[in-house]
Amino acid sequence: MEYYKTTTEYNCGIDLHSRQMYVCVMDKEGNILLHMNIKGNDFSYFLKRIEPYIHDLTVVCESTFNWYWLSDACFDADIEFVLAHALYLRHIHGGKNKNDRIDSEKLAHLLRVNLIPPAYVYPVKNRPMRALMRQRMKYVWARASLIGHLSMDQHAEGEVPVATGVNRDEWEQRILGQYTDPLRRLAVQSDMEVIRTYDKQVGRLEKELEQQARKSFRRDFILLKTVPGIGRILGLVLLLEIDAIKRFPTVKNFLSYSRLVKGSVASAGKVKGLTGGKMGNAYLRWAFGQIAIMAKQHDPLIKIHADRLIAKHGKFKGNAILGNKMARCVYFMLQNKTVFDLEKLICTSI
Repeated sequence: MEYYKTTTEYNCGIDLHSRQMYVCVMDKEGNILLHMNIKGNDFSYFLKRIEPYIHDLTVVCESTFNWYWLSDACFDADIEFVLAHALYLRHIHGGKNKNDRIDSEKLAHLLRVNLIPPAYVYPVKNRPMRALMRQRMKYVWARASLIGHLSMDQHAEGEVPVATGVNRDEWEQRILGQYTDPLRRLAVQSDMEVIRTYDKQVGRLEKELEQQARKSFRRDFILLKTVPGIGRILGLVLLLEIDAIKRFPTVKNFLSYSRLVKGSVASAGKVKGLTGGKMGNAYLRWAFGQIAIMAKQHDPLIKIHADRLIAKHGKFKGNAILGNKMARCVYFMLQNKTVFDLEKLICTSI
């Protein structure tokens, strides 16, 4: 893990909330110059209070749900901003006492002594596109939940679940044919109406996302589609979640961010266990899991290779290893601007 190295005379820690922010400004020696709560997240008032230090100041806050506006405001005001990785900030959560005043002071102190683990500040221009993709994924998962609910109801009634079809009307009629109770039929019709709504919105979002991706990531989008198992949707997920592949110095950094490797806990030369499985990007972890499954269906040689991994390690670990290998291929493809090479995938050792 690398830490952010501050270069400014003054360092500001902000404990940010939805309706207020607690601010602490320190100098290089650790003297507290400003320590106060600002109601309503009034950034103009914040600028007035830090005016004596703004010429040589770095601001830090945790990567919680609400940091976008603060990052953008600091950028517009030409203030150095660093985003602290919330899960790595053990110092914030490890004290006996914890409140906004203490947290802001600890943030400023950690920044001053170069102990802030930085998180990635996602660029403003691509945030709406990434948010739209994540919204599309939530719709798809919600739709899948409803489809699963319909199947469970059919199982509960002792019926064989009707296979999902592209023709929603035909599918609905076949399910309704299994029920005579009017309330059961109403429940099915209600679920189907919501599923159709999701179908419409998902299609609408996919169309817009693909058009935007061809404008912003045309070359990388074409490269990724040469990978067996990566279509337009998974390609979009990868591009929008990765953003710039150059932000990962090595493939190990990329795999760690994608939740494809865990950290180890060792003491006295003995490994006690693994940790950090939830640190990283959950969307990339999901995407590479899907790619591993889809690749086996699209390429017979990958299927043979995957079967060997599963025979040796078991189904879960075998698929995880294949996902890891696919991620390595994606990393070097985007780094070197090359198409997919099946031989390198099969020959790669983990």
